[in-house]
Amino acid sequence: MRAMSLSNDRAIAAVGTLARELGVDATPAVIADRSNLVLRLDPHPIVARVAMATSRVRVGMTWLQREIEIARFLTALGAGVTRPSSLLAAGPFERDGLVISFWELETIAGAAADPRQAGAALASIHRQLRTYPSDRLPEWGGFEEARLVLEHARRSPLLERAELLRLERGFEHAEAIVASARARAASFQAVHGDAHIGNVLATARGAVWTDWEDAFVGPIEFDLACLRSKLLLFGEDRDAIEAMTAAYAGPWDPGLTADLGLVRNVQVIAWLIVFAERQPELAPRMRARLGHLPG
Repeated sequence: MRAMSLSNDRAIAAVGTLARELGVDATPAVIADRSNLVLRLDPHPIVARVAMATSRVRVGMTWLQREIEIARFLTALGAGVTRPSSLLAAGPFERDGLVISFWELETIAGAAADPRQAGAALASIHRQLRTYPSDRLPEWGGFEEARLVLEHARRSPLLERAELLRLERGFEHAEAIVASARARAASFQAVHGDAHIGNVLATARGAVWTDWEDAFVGPIEFDLACLRSKLLLFGEDRDAIEAMTAAYAGPWDPGLTADLGLVRNVQVIAWLIVFAERQPELAPRMRARLGHLPG
C-alpha cells in the first residue's frame, strides 16, 4: 500500500472537523484511496468521500450535488445504489479546499458482486432513470468534460508529442461517434456515466452501484461500453463482464456500444493522465489504452 500523502492527511483532518461541526464525533479510517479518498467514520455507519485527483480538473461542487440528487432519486425507488447519509447532512461541503460528501456505510458481503446481479441491477436502474428529469444533468457530460481534461493533458509532462497527437486524433473519431449516437441509441436518458465493474459493490443487500458523480444524459449504450471496456481492450474480467452483459435485460445496440468504446477510451485516457500525476503507477495503463486508439 502506498504511504499516506500529506493531502490525504489534510483530507482526513478536514473530514473529522466537518463531522464534529455536524454533530458527529468520529475517527476517520481509510477504506479506499483512488480518485476519491473514501473514509469510514468509526464508530458510525457513515462513509465520507473526498474528491482528490478529480478536484484538479473539476471546480466547485455542482457535479457532487448532481450525484447526491440522483442517488436520492434512485434510493427512493428502492434501486441498488449507494445511499446518501441519513444520519447527517450528505452535503456536498467544501472544507480546506476539499469537496466532501457523506454516505451510508454498506455491509460488504464479498470481494466482488455477483455479475448477474450487477448486470440485472444496471438494467433495472436504467429503467428507473427513464423518469429522471433530463434538465438536472448535462448532456454528454462525461465526454464534454473530457475535452476540458484534454486541455490539462496537453500541458502534462507525462505525454510525448506523438502520444498527444494520437490522443487528439482519437478525440476527433470520438466526436463523430457522439454526433451520430442520438439517432442510433435505444434510449437517450440519465445514465451512470462510469459503469465499470469496479463501481459495483457486493453488499448484504445485493449488488450496489456506486460513484454517480459522472452521471449525464446520453445513450444507455455508453454504460454498456464502460462495462465492456476492460474486456474488449485487454481481455480482462471476461467471465464476469460477459455474465453482467448477458444479465442486462433491456434493448441495446451492440454496434453503437462498440463504437462508444472508443469514446469511453479517450475519456479514460485523458483522466488517467491527470490521475497518473498523483499515482505514477497508472502511467503504463494510460499508455496501454493509447495503444488501442486508431493510429
